[in-house]
Amino acid sequence: MTRRRIRGIVALTQQDIWIGLDCGYLHTSACAIDQDGLIIAQEKCETTTASVSAFLGRFPPESLRLIAVEAGVATHMIRDLLAAGYPVKLYEVYKAQRFLAVRRQKTDTNDAIGLAELGRVGRSLGAEVHLKSLECQNLRTRLIARQSLVRVRVRLDAMVITIVRMHGGKLKRRVAKGALSQDVEEQLDLLRRDGVDVDADVRPLVAVAEALDEQIRSLDKRFAELAQTHPVCRRLMTVPGVGPKTALMFYSAIDDVSRFKHARSVGPYLGLTPSVYQSGVKSRQGGISKKGCTATRTLLVSAATVLLVSVKKSSALKAWGDALRARIGISKARVALARKLAIVLIKVWQSETDFDPRLHAASP
Repeated sequence: MTRRRIRGIVALTQQDIWIGLDCGYLHTSACAIDQDGLIIAQEKCETTTASVSAFLGRFPPESLRLIAVEAGVATHMIRDLLAAGYPVKLYEVYKAQRFLAVRRQKTDTNDAIGLAELGRVGRSLGAEVHLKSLECQNLRTRLIARQSLVRVRVRLDAMVITIVRMHGGKLKRRVAKGALSQDVEEQLDLLRRDGVDVDADVRPLVAVAEALDEQIRSLDKRFAELAQTHPVCRRLMTVPGVGPKTALMFYSAIDDVSRFKHARSVGPYLGLTPSVYQSGVKSRQGGISKKGCTATRTLLVSAATVLLVSVKKSSALKAWGDALRARIGISKARVALARKLAIVLIKVWQSETDFDPRLHAASP
């Protein structure tokens, strides 16, 4: 193997090259290494397609084995590089960080070197991440935004209830649009008769909570309409317990159903299978791993709970869940049924047919 230096870069003849890109919002540290792990070139450039492409263009396209990038940053640039034919692979942040933590000093330069090494030797780590389509990415953004709005609204409700109760007032349970505002006004009138004036503290919170309610209802209406018109999500909603938000979230989490050769693989992907720890003679099985998308897993567990508690129509899937509930209790049964639901949803998607209540009774 021959080496020669050109403009500060060690050029290699017939050499495979791995590249690591530590992408920041403004700048990207890039590092190229050879098959022996020796550094060929390093550079810090802007996080733009043009700047990163200029660095990659220094090497023959056929020599680039893999370009390793940590998931979560500069997605737009990654899409451009993939469209240009570069062999880019995304790696899960948690696993990548543990790999990079081997180095004593955490710097952007060292992280770029570590990512290049991860791409070169880490093929068996199972740390690669699927880059979702733009459609699914935008859909997940809206769904997670709704969850954030719900969390803020719940906290505002709790603050209002706390303030009113602190002064002896009581609030009824909210059952309809505008119910909180009406109940609060009644309680404020009663408190004023007792000489307590907390209007300035409570009314702004109620106004914001009601505005959030309006936004959440609007989003729910849009999600319901979208799920009904989407060919895949409409079919997923034929599974009992699965509503528009669950169908949309599951669709956006999977994106490409062909990624799953076996339907049972979706359970570990969503963190719904038990974790296992083995060391020497010790071996124990814990709770579910909770890896993957938390929002999707939560909605699947909610769908399983609905199927166990609220759905009256009989099906092999419900019978399976009811039998499990009687044996191990609802807490564990709904998690196991959520894993089963994920498998059923994958099968329905792959078969391009509606849910058949007579089928899907086998254990996951």
